[in-house]
Parts: sequence; structure tokens; C-alpha cells
Amino acid sequence: MSQVSMLAVFRDGSSAARAALAVRTQGLGEVVTFSPTPDHAILGALRRDVSPVRLFTLVGAVVGCLLGIALPAYTMLDWPLITGGKPTISIPPLVVISFEVTMLLGALGAVAGFLLLSGLPAFAPPASYDSRFSEDRFGVLVTCESDQTDVIRACLHESGAEELHEK
Repeated sequence: MSQVSMLAVFRDGSSAARAALAVRTQGLGEVVTFSPTPDHAILGALRRDVSPVRLFTLVGAVVGCLLGIALPAYTMLDWPLITGGKPTISIPPLVVISFEVTMLLGALGAVAGFLLLSGLPAFAPPASYDSRFSEDRFGVLVTCESDQTDVIRACLHESGAEELHEK
């Protein structure tokens, strides 16, 4: 079956949120919303599972911690500075550098994950974007199978769609 995109235009955010929630709860398709201002109702309707960005942060932090320990330890072994019979590799000097590199690579991993998963930078708006979504209208784009268009069309009209375009 082929994929069809249906774009509904709404006057207010609450109607768009109702439409997005109705389509998501019925499992009819993938929902993307457009709004001129942040709207908590729409965010609540699109509530996703836990963001995978935190995995990028964790991987960056673990790699940073390991590098923060491995690089100074290598340096201590390669150029030993034996002072007063102390061990060549000692934990206290490694704590600060491993903490700093953990924070650095964790933060960089979070930024990289955010950029990769959000599809940024977007150099051009999506083909379904309408300039009214930057002014005073809200949009709900539903991508679904072609046999579900009648159900989605009815769902969007019941939610108060002003216009409905099939792309």
C-alpha cells in the first residue's frame, strides 16, 4: 500500500491538539504538528516516550570518563615521575580530569543526539508547510496508509479542521 499525507488547518491550538490526540490514540498514522506559538495542549497530545537523546548523553559521558582516566594514566606510565615512593598511577589526580572530560563529552553527545534525531539543520521547510502556520493557524499533518484516509478525514473534520489537503 502507498503512503498518503493529509494536512489539516485549524484556527486554534486546542482543536489541533484534539485532532492529533484522536489520530494518535486510534493508531492511524504518524502525526506532525505546526504551530505559530508553543502550545501545551499540542505537546500533551504528542507526548512521546522517553527521548533517545539521553542515550547519546550516556554514551558520551561513559566514553569521556574512560578517556579521562586512560589518557592521564597512559601519560603517567609513559613518562613516570616517581616522587617520594608514591605509586606511578594514583587515583586522586585522575578524578578531576575524568570528571571534566565526562561532562564535556556528555554535553557534546547530548547536542549531537539532539541535532541528529531532530533532523537539524533544516535548510528548507517541509513540502507540506504552509506560511499561515507562522502567523495565526495551526496544522496537523498525518501520514498514513491509503486505505485509512476516510477514517482520518472524518477524525480531522470532527476535531474542527477548517481545511483539509491531501498530498
